[in-house]
Amino acid sequence: MKRLALVLVVVACDRRPAVTACTDKLSGVWITESDAKWSLLDHGGTLEAFPLFDDAVPEGTPRVIDLERGDKLAGEIRRRYMRGPDACEARAPIRITKCEANALQLVVADPQGPLQFAPCRFPLAASSRVERWRRE
Repeated sequence: MKRLALVLVVVACDRRPAVTACTDKLSGVWITESDAKWSLLDHGGTLEAFPLFDDAVPEGTPRVIDLERGDKLAGEIRRRYMRGPDACEARAPIRITKCEANALQLVVADPQGPLQFAPCRFPLAASSRVERWRRE
């Protein structure tokens, strides 16, 4: 019973407006189904997301997400790969398809590492998947 009361107090103290549409202010920390945390910055017409966890891969930097508001809320995920003085920037599409009940539904594909540096050559795009993020 005490635990339920604590949850109710914490929820009642959250002064942020609930996310009910993709036109709402989406800034904040969002948690994926695998408990990875992303910081989402909402600048009105554009949004940026940065991982709040170790997202680096061999020869690759953490991913960065850039989205634009238009008819759709869509953009790309980027990851820079480095080998010595050579750099390649991998890109993949991302869209937010639903915003409701303090949750986001995204269709996302992962940027693929290069097959070759100088010049950069990439494999075929990865398959997309649906992810659900909830507001922290």
